[in-house]
Amino acid sequence: MRRSLRALRHAEHSGSRSHTGRWHNSRRAGRWRSAAPRKVYGIAALTVLVLAAVAGVVYAGVRPARHVTVTSFACPKASAASMPTDTLVGVNATSPSQLSTRTAQFGHLPILRVYYTGMPDPDLWTTGVQGINHSAVVVSFRSLPSTVLSGADDAALAKFFDSAPTGYPIYYSYYHEPELLVQAGTFTVAQYKAAWAHIVAIADAAHNPYLKSTLILMTWDLDPSSGINWKDYLPAGNVISVLGWDAYPAGTVHDSDPQPTAPADFMGAAEAASRQVGLPFGFAEFALGTQTDRPQWLAEVVSYLRSTGALFGTLFDSTGFPWMELTDDPSIQAWRAEVGDAGS
Repeated sequence: MRRSLRALRHAEHSGSRSHTGRWHNSRRAGRWRSAAPRKVYGIAALTVLVLAAVAGVVYAGVRPARHVTVTSFACPKASAASMPTDTLVGVNATSPSQLSTRTAQFGHLPILRVYYTGMPDPDLWTTGVQGINHSAVVVSFRSLPSTVLSGADDAALAKFFDSAPTGYPIYYSYYHEPELLVQAGTFTVAQYKAAWAHIVAIADAAHNPYLKSTLILMTWDLDPSSGINWKDYLPAGNVISVLGWDAYPAGTVHDSDPQPTAPADFMGAAEAASRQVGLPFGFAEFALGTQTDRPQWLAEVVSYLRSTGALFGTLFDSTGFPWMELTDDPSIQAWRAEVGDAGS
């Protein structure tokens, strides 16, 4: 029986601003699960968001993605010399309680993955996890493009960016994995990119060189059968500084005979795509849905990230997906060792 992805993803924080959900599209997931075992998909690629939480609109299905040829792409906003040279390794932790648990397991984390369902909270820098942990962060937030472009969020965004610290890279992302929302008709690609440009203009006004606009997409986009041209989501005009990718090895997402796929096999296409457009890159989500060979696999992933010059790699470790969660001591100790190496 196909395992349904309940609306639990990232729902680990009691605050309404700090969790999101996922909804499962059984028709599409069934098709993808029958694909060749070496194919790699992000969690979101196997699900369809049938509820636009920020808009309160229910969708009964998904419109097929269109493959559009784009003739102009963003160029690097920041030179490689201005970016960190060491790969930062961490895990998701949105609330202080999550951070406490993660720190007990893995030690001090060089980078955190933080999710917001609405506007980002400026308390992140003080009483929130970044202020507590004093580290780099990959933080995503959401607000409908129409709201962003109306200027209604300008004050909140300015407060967030103006109060952001220096000394640690801050990879901020607007609607990570926006592809499904575009397919669901929540907004268009053009609206999404226009909102991105509006947000980046506000961030740039803070004159903080550590703020890095980061477009996070699914590696599923890079499979020709996805029907998605990932470059459609890349704004022109040097809006994006960094590309982030959510990547999962074969079988992991639906706990269907998960395999410790070699990192180059499920991350390599994203690396190549990033280099094609001249942007630095990192991996905002990855996990393996089995304890078998996972400790060695985790070390191999980090070795790959370092060898390719990835800026960051944040493991997705959630109680909502117990087959992916690191509950076995060998996996916990393996990730603790990698985190320690990354922070040394």
